[in-house]
Amino acid sequence: MGNLFLREKEKWLTWSLWGFVGAAITLYTAFSTQTPHLIAISSTASVVILAWWMQRTRRFDFGRAFKVCSYVLFVSILPTFILVLVPSDELNRFDLIFQSLSFITFSLLVCLVCSWLAKRPKQYY
Repeated sequence: MGNLFLREKEKWLTWSLWGFVGAAITLYTAFSTQTPHLIAISSTASVVILAWWMQRTRRFDFGRAFKVCSYVLFVSILPTFILVLVPSDELNRFDLIFQSLSFITFSLLVCLVCSWLAKRPKQYY
């Protein structure tokens, strides 16, 4: 029956390590190229790989998977946003706000899809 009534504690160190790996990949992509589309793709790649891993372990419900995916994506993109995108002089304030809002919308959609894919199937007893 598994852990029917037992709530698992989150392993925030593990999720932080996933976020730091995603941040390293995203920072490398951001420093090598200034294209915002590649930065967004590299930051969401770690979340997609994480969702695949969570689906393989089959022990995550939708809410827990969404919380973990959102945290990993936030940790992955925050250093790049602070170090590369904000200090960039070639973007005016409107472009920065538009890119930030479009990335937030895109990342929310990716987190929803990845959480839906990572959830465990219903168990019939």
